[in-house]
Amino acid sequence: MIKRQSFVIILKLIVLFLTTVGLSYAIFLHSSLVFSLLIGLLLIVEAMDFVHFFDAQNRKLAFFFEAICNEDTTLIFSEQVKDKSLRALHTSLNNLNRKISDIKIKNETNERFFRELIEHSTTGLMSVDQDGYVELINSSAKKYLGIVQLSNISLLHQKNPLLYDTITEILPGEKKTIKTMVAKEPVSLSVQSSELKFGDKTFKLISLQDIGHELEENEIDSWQKLIRVMTHEIMNSIAPITSLTQTLQHFFRADGVPKRPEAITESDISNTLEGLSVIKERGNGLIHFVDNYRKLAKVPKPVFAPLELKQWAHGIGLLFQPEFQNRDIHFSMYHDPSATTLLTDEKLLDQVMINLMTNAIDALSCLTSLDEADTRVEASHTPGKIQLTIRNTPSGNVQIELSDNGCGIDDSLLDRIFVPFFTTKEGGNGIGLSLSRQIVRKLNGKLFVHSVKNQGSRFVVEI
Repeated sequence: MIKRQSFVIILKLIVLFLTTVGLSYAIFLHSSLVFSLLIGLLLIVEAMDFVHFFDAQNRKLAFFFEAICNEDTTLIFSEQVKDKSLRALHTSLNNLNRKISDIKIKNETNERFFRELIEHSTTGLMSVDQDGYVELINSSAKKYLGIVQLSNISLLHQKNPLLYDTITEILPGEKKTIKTMVAKEPVSLSVQSSELKFGDKTFKLISLQDIGHELEENEIDSWQKLIRVMTHEIMNSIAPITSLTQTLQHFFRADGVPKRPEAITESDISNTLEGLSVIKERGNGLIHFVDNYRKLAKVPKPVFAPLELKQWAHGIGLLFQPEFQNRDIHFSMYHDPSATTLLTDEKLLDQVMINLMTNAIDALSCLTSLDEADTRVEASHTPGKIQLTIRNTPSGNVQIELSDNGCGIDDSLLDRIFVPFFTTKEGGNGIGLSLSRQIVRKLNGKLFVHSVKNQGSRFVVEI
């Protein structure tokens, strides 16, 4: 586009120069007055056309960048013009405009999703800026605060002094439990705070949870950890997008006003397109994060039917038989004859067992590295073992236990492995165990774990 535009400018200058030479030649030879006037008129027309050409380019680019600064992506330039260089310029500006529009739409979609997600959360959530103004507050938070609307946190002082003091004094990462009145009833609230920074502004994110009626204390911790993970993921995507957008603006603005076309280089346009590609990539990453969260929110409703446990367990073993052979894993199964059938959803239970079996196989991968690190071990390889056990409990439930002799789980991580998006695996998405626990709950059961570091783990499904 720039080469074509340069060619047009050079051509216009040559024509202007030749016309000037022609006028000078006519005057020098004392040609007829009419001929000299015609050449002079032609020179004036060409000069006006040259000035108009630059003015038109300047106006279009100024309008375009002004629209971008005002977040207006509706400005479209006609691509049905005769001038090739002008048509190329219009096409490039329209392509750039469409890319910016697509990114804007994706970001707005993500923002609407997270706003809806926050609004429907049973946990009260609110964000307060450094001046006390409330930027975001959901319905659950309004219920716990006993207010209909809140613009500044200072207005809470008269309504609920205890909550006001707690929210204003709590430090990032700190958690407090207070007793207050909600709808004239005593409620125990867990209040937790975290800090977010967007540019030069700092926000305090407050979560409020009724720990007496809705969740057990361990599940409260899980929700708070989920908020931190979500905050981390969102910040990892939004922060570079914000920074990169500011960088792109510097390419086209100087001293607060749009640059003139001649000041914009091919490198500026190339860097802008490259920056937009990076923004698009981060936006896609955020969409992928959202899709993983949707998997947790959309566990299908179980279809209960009698399941023959012995046949089902045999099928699970056959499914992973090739993996056992490839990794030299010894798989064994014990089935209590009294545990014959189970009223459950076979497809959902399959999904749980596939997740647990995959984790058990992965847990054995460290055995070889342990042998190599421990010079006292004479054998070059410790065989991996996995056992599937099905038994009845005294209370009449069925227990499905999967145990391995892998590396086990550190005590400090045991309370976090069921938190959505928490993972210790490189490249893992952290939803397998969280999704499995949700499925087991849908099946009216529970999933728990026993593990000892460097000795192995036992995951138990009880229904």
